[in-house]
Amino acid sequence: MKKTLIAIGVLLTSMSSFADEAPINTKNDTQPATASAVSQLEPIESGKQYGVLPFQPSPDKEVVEFFSFNCPSCFKFESEYHVPGEIAKALPNGTQFKRYHLENFGPLAKELAEAWAVANVLGIEDKASDALYKAVQKDRKIKTAEDIKAVFADLGVDAEKFDKTRQSFLVKAFMAQQTEAIKQLSPDSIPTVVVNRKFFVNSQGLNVKSTSNFINDYARVTAYLVGLDPNIKVENDKKSANEDKSKK
Repeated sequence: MKKTLIAIGVLLTSMSSFADEAPINTKNDTQPATASAVSQLEPIESGKQYGVLPFQPSPDKEVVEFFSFNCPSCFKFESEYHVPGEIAKALPNGTQFKRYHLENFGPLAKELAEAWAVANVLGIEDKASDALYKAVQKDRKIKTAEDIKAVFADLGVDAEKFDKTRQSFLVKAFMAQQTEAIKQLSPDSIPTVVVNRKFFVNSQGLNVKSTSNFINDYARVTAYLVGLDPNIKVENDKKSANEDKSKK
């Protein structure tokens, strides 16, 4: 991924890329992959289904998804295709799955990022995600910070509790981690999934023959990257560099 300005990269790609990459099929293709289908899966290769980032890998196994409630593609990714849920089910035990909201994309981005932090601290991520996506993408009723509070009120979190939680140490810590991850990894499009802070899933290289193929392949590649040695690419790069020097 290039280190370009997040807002520019997202604006250019997030509105249409995911819909193009994962076309909705009119057939009922949401059933789990069969054994024969699994056997025909393409090998996972660097430069095709995933790319390598120029960062030190995380000390622990983790998957980070970058998204925004202002992003239509993220809405499809989460609410229509349920890709994050499938990823979570495919991950090896002990893998942390983190979801971070961009803080500078679209209206009320900072406020929505804080609301996401509040939802995580209160343990209502799934309910809040569905409600906020619906309010932003379908109902178009998020115009002010007070409108965000109203969404949480419908979830049983009144304005007083929301504000108290928003000002808590736990929310501030979550926001700090979220900001640091965005700054370090600099996603240039959303939704983006980064694994061990070393690899990212290239959705354009996944199987797009059907919606279910795309979803299954996304989960498969993500799980594969969790267990991939982050030093393999570095060693291969060094080997290639040495070979080039020997030719000169």
